[in-house]
Amino acid sequence: MPNGPLTRTNLKTPKAAAIAGILFAILLIAVFWLLRISVPADSEEPGAWLHTSAGAVALALNLVPFAGIAFLWFMGVLRDRLGQREDRFLRPYSSAAGCYFWACCSWPLPWWAAS
Repeated sequence: MPNGPLTRTNLKTPKAAAIAGILFAILLIAVFWLLRISVPADSEEPGAWLHTSAGAVALALNLVPFAGIAFLWFMGVLRDRLGQREDRFLRPYSSAAGCYFWACCSWPLPWWAAS
């Protein structure tokens, strides 16, 4: 069994943050775009559009957790990068603000798509 480090050293923190941030942005844009093209602007009967675009809505709702993972990874990498330079008083508030942002982005989607 090797005694070396268990993590890869070639994926450095700034690179990981960039990848996570871009992945989050792409996934969230894809989710909102899929939901936008699935729901008609003026629906005569509520829920009638689900018969024609149920696959796109299901795909969008299945992408939401992956966007959340990318966002939380992005936040974790940024906090790791800041290290001791981060203000100790504001540290819990930055985490709470990030989690609150993600909760506000993700919790309405299932109810919005089901109505």
